[in-house]
Amino acid sequence: MKNLKNFRIVNDTEKKIIINSLSKISTNILQILGKVEFKLFILLKDLSSKNKFPSIFLVPNNLREFLDTIEFNRNVDSAGLYFGFIKRNQFFLSLEGAEFLNNLNCFSEKDQIQVNDDGEKAILYGNKILKKMIIKISSNLGKKEFLLVFNRLNELIAIARSQIDYKTSQNLNITDLIALNLNDKGYYLRREQ
Repeated sequence: MKNLKNFRIVNDTEKKIIINSLSKISTNILQILGKVEFKLFILLKDLSSKNKFPSIFLVPNNLREFLDTIEFNRNVDSAGLYFGFIKRNQFFLSLEGAEFLNNLNCFSEKDQIQVNDDGEKAILYGNKILKKMIIKISSNLGKKEFLLVFNRLNELIAIARSQIDYKTSQNLNITDLIALNLNDKGYYLRREQ
């Protein structure tokens, strides 16, 4: 596969993978995404690139119209908002995608936790989320839930997956695990350049 790069609108199979994965995160997402003026695009690269997984972008309709006027499919590396990637027939939402959806009110309070300053530092180094880091957690928290992690200033710093439910969290020691850090803002500094 020599120098393959393709930037195009997602096909029906790819769209189904994205929709199925997003519906597991929140049922509100699909309703709201249907109302916004964006199209999903996919970037495919050759196997020698560092990122071997197809990247998904949310592209505003007005930018899409511009892209339609040029021969862009081999010359574009990104456009719009990086929304996530597809790996093994599953879509993984990016931190930017989560923030975009949160601004559209796709998530409820049960999908959010807030951490203290020490917790924020630990999370930005890629660490797991422990009970001692938590300032605020929903009483409706369930096990294996997708979570948005906010700092004291209410800034989104990470996405995570809960490892316990709220009732269990009340009986944990301060050093016990609450959630796994899936992606955080510190990743951009830690990743291999």
